[in-house]
Amino acid sequence: MDNSITLYVNTTLIISCLVFAIVFFAFPLPPDSKGLKSYKVSLRTLGIAYSLFASLVLISEAIEEPEVDLLSVINLNIASLQSILFAMALVILLNPAKITRKYLLKHVSPIIAFDLIYTLVALRWGNPEIGNLDALVKLSLTPPVVIRECFWLFFVIQLGYLTVIFIRAVKNYDKALDNYFSDGYKIHIRWVSICYYSALSLGVFGVFMMCFFSFVWEIVFTVCCIIYYVGFGVCYIQYPRTFIKIEPVLRPVIKPSEIHLKINNRFSWAELKGKVLKEKYYTRMGVNIEDMAQYLKVGRTTLSGLINKEEGVNFNSWIRRLRIAEAIRLLQENSEHSLSQISEMVGYSEPSNFSRQFKAETGVSPSEWCLQKRFPA
Repeated sequence: MDNSITLYVNTTLIISCLVFAIVFFAFPLPPDSKGLKSYKVSLRTLGIAYSLFASLVLISEAIEEPEVDLLSVINLNIASLQSILFAMALVILLNPAKITRKYLLKHVSPIIAFDLIYTLVALRWGNPEIGNLDALVKLSLTPPVVIRECFWLFFVIQLGYLTVIFIRAVKNYDKALDNYFSDGYKIHIRWVSICYYSALSLGVFGVFMMCFFSFVWEIVFTVCCIIYYVGFGVCYIQYPRTFIKIEPVLRPVIKPSEIHLKINNRFSWAELKGKVLKEKYYTRMGVNIEDMAQYLKVGRTTLSGLINKEEGVNFNSWIRRLRIAEAIRLLQENSEHSLSQISEMVGYSEPSNFSRQFKAETGVSPSEWCLQKRFPA
């Protein structure tokens, strides 16, 4: 009965991986997709990885192996490589320039080193099968098991390190959004964080599975893997839709240190800001820094640098400050307008977003502010 359940679950996993491997290899991209070059490479890499996972599961079903082998070298390799793969595949969506062959090789090299060392050690001392915790404790100081224990510890540290890399990528991505859009597009990329932390949870699950094996937990773990692989694949192939909206943010720009940010006769911040305030350009819905830079006839990075230097905030915060100040003026001078009308007048398409931005700027919601000032909402 147990064997039939395992066979059914593993077969489902194999089929799921192979189907998405084909999808990743054959997935069509827009003709003009230079910005998606890194994404295209990641699709091919995922296709190879999914095929490899399916092959490894198929091999494990085809050969006779012990039902229980704690700290299995094969499982350690699969878990470690999967962690790197999914982390890098998600980071590349937030920062395409971050992941290079050299960078990837740096993360894979320790795994290759462990495998080479273990192969040499196993040739001399054998490859012991560890069926339970008692056997693990008994063999814990033998050279092959010591290597496996070190590999397991490396995997634990790796999970933490990859999480730090991902968190930094998210922070830098959010910062880039705030420096470009007046309204953040974080909602469109939320699935990336969900996918990463789901993968991290599977990794932590796997850490304990390698030490405390149970048939029931093995089935639960495999089912979770199936759900994750399918969900990850479905989300990943929808990325090009989001990329169209965030491509300008991910496009390489000249760093502030490489350009002149000094206020001079050509770019007087007082004049540029005065033009924005006079025309109330900040109230345009969906305005971004590139649109404003073209309107002011300055470079995007120059404008961003001037805002950061002279206003002490990023583009998003500066626009919010101007919009909320305008909203307060309208509330004071035109109390007959509803909050919904005022939100549109200052550039917000959704009243709920206006309310969030108003509270972030003033500390209270628009309704609370009106009550405090005795204005009808």
